[in-house]
Amino acid sequence: MLNMYIKFLLISGFLATSLCADNQTVLELLAVPTGYIEVATQEQPMPELDDSKIGGILTRYYVEGLGGTENWDKISSLKLIGMLRTADGEFNISAFQKKPNFTKMNISRNHQTVVMSYDGKVAWQRLPNSAEAELMEPAQAREFIHHSRFGNHLIYPYARGKTIAYVDTVPFRGNICHRLRVTLDTDFQVDYYIDIRTYLERKVDSTDLRTGKVTTLIFEDYIRELGMPVATKVITLEGETRISVLELFEVKVNSGVMPWMFKMPD
Repeated sequence: MLNMYIKFLLISGFLATSLCADNQTVLELLAVPTGYIEVATQEQPMPELDDSKIGGILTRYYVEGLGGTENWDKISSLKLIGMLRTADGEFNISAFQKKPNFTKMNISRNHQTVVMSYDGKVAWQRLPNSAEAELMEPAQAREFIHHSRFGNHLIYPYARGKTIAYVDTVPFRGNICHRLRVTLDTDFQVDYYIDIRTYLERKVDSTDLRTGKVTTLIFEDYIRELGMPVATKVITLEGETRISVLELFEVKVNSGVMPWMFKMPD
């Protein structure tokens, strides 16, 4: 039954794993304007930053990794279709995202489907063999909402409720990566490993500071759609043990995804 997988599944079919949070010392915090920050500044996805080390890394990430503001502004939605492979079998996944944080997933096998969605206000789901949708439990909703942002938490660096820090530059699977940490007022901590050559994400660790649970994702086989990078292979690990592999077969940008698609049915 698909039901047993629901509590493990996160946005785009990624699996959560329980690991120990890494509290390595932060070397440099991103400086933010003091005093009142205008709403327009908070809502800038890729603003001009200072010439500090972390400011320089983020600027190159925005331009070289994500394709820059011009490309970002052209993109409003994303549709993904793929297969999630685990030790328990294969699951078909279709996922839809729309700015700023609308998310919907359909996870199916053997004619049974789980639907999970967030419409910007309410996180809900519909289980197999159920005709009615229901609200997610608070803990599940909190985690699903955390992973629902279009893009990632390195974008909108001046948004309230977050700090961004440079931790270290470290090797990872043959690449050298800048490790940047975002700490959110929702009690999540997210570490991004950004390749110093391509400025693409190679790994992301998302830690729930309330529970100690960490989601570890490794990104491979990038393509670009309208300039935006999308990893078509995502590996989830627990320690050195592979838990799942997500492979995307279809990626569509701006494919007519509308806000009403994410609403909880009456």
